[in-house]
This record gives sequence, C-alpha cells and structure tokens, in this order.
Amino acid sequence: MTNLPGRPLTINDLPLTELYSARLDGQVFQVADSWCVIDEIDGCDTRAIAASQLVPPRAIAEQLTAAWIYGLAPEPRRHQFCVLISARTTAVWSPRAQVREIVRSPDDVRTISGVRVTTPLRTAVDLARYTPSTTSAAGLTALLARLLHYGEYPDVSAAIRLCKRGSPAHSTLAVERLAAVRAPLQALRLQSPQRTATITAG
Repeated sequence: MTNLPGRPLTINDLPLTELYSARLDGQVFQVADSWCVIDEIDGCDTRAIAASQLVPPRAIAEQLTAAWIYGLAPEPRRHQFCVLISARTTAVWSPRAQVREIVRSPDDVRTISGVRVTTPLRTAVDLARYTPSTTSAAGLTALLARLLHYGEYPDVSAAIRLCKRGSPAHSTLAVERLAAVRAPLQALRLQSPQRTATITAG
C-alpha cells in the first residue's frame, strides 16, 4: 500500500471495504474519517489533515476538534468547525461536522500542515463559553488548563481578557470557568516549566 507521506487515505483512494481490511491486517489505523499507514506518526499534523477531509478548505477547526488536533483531548464524536461570516457558501459538509459562522481575528487562528485551527488560547476561551453545563466541570477545567499550558500562558489573565472582548455571549460563565483553572494551570507549570510548543505555525 503506497500513499503520499503525511496524507491520510480516504474512500477516494480506496474502497471502504479495502480500508477496513487493511486495518484488520494492521496496515492502517483510523483518524477521523481517514486512514493512515501504520508507520505514520499520529501527531498534530496527521490529525489536522484528517480533520480537514471532513470540510471545505475555508473551515477552521475549533473547540474539541482543535483540542484533539493538539493532542489534548479525545477525538469528538462530531467534529467542530467554524467559518467566517463573510465566507458563506452552500458547500456540502460531512454529517460528522458541526459548523457555525463567526467573526475571527487573524490572531485567533494558526495553520498546521495547511489546515486552519484556532489557537490554544482561542480554543480555551470558546470551550469555556460554549461547553454545555452537563459536561463534567472537573474534566473541562483540566482541559482548559492543558490548552493554556500548551500555549505557554503563565496564567489565565490573557484568556479572561479575550473572553471579555467581543461577543458577550456566555462571558460571565466563561470567566468563572477560567478562574477555576488557576490552580491546575500552576500545577502543570511546576511539573514541566521548560515545555516548549512544537506546532508548525503558518
């Protein structure tokens, strides 16, 4: 089985039955709705490219999908993307993709292997705003701490400032959630004070 390095296989490359057979034979593993040959590294680049196969190029991976791409959360059952309001289109989206129209600053987005993904800071703020209240508070707090630590933020002040800027939607709840991140974020910093990010930024 051959494939371009770093590009996951899809049903456009091989029939689904062959991909399932290859998985059973240990030749590929599944990432989102794509398939990677077994010697590919399951890293940020691979996950970003696999997620991008679900949507048109203009989409931006956000929230739990962005956290998954960064390797900080499990793959969501339904991937989350956003598009700029000015880029409306009638493109067909995968049923596994949830999409919303937003306004975004260029500073809110970075590029990983040609795929646009919200930054760890923006991802943390969006999750603090929009995660349903039925979600485990402890799990969300831990994820927000990991995102800010990954983005090399020493505390929650930048996230709270961003949260208070722009849309006021759910900002009070988000600030409360971010305030709860102070202690776990400090604990992560003490555990690995020299951590450096390895994301390819565009």
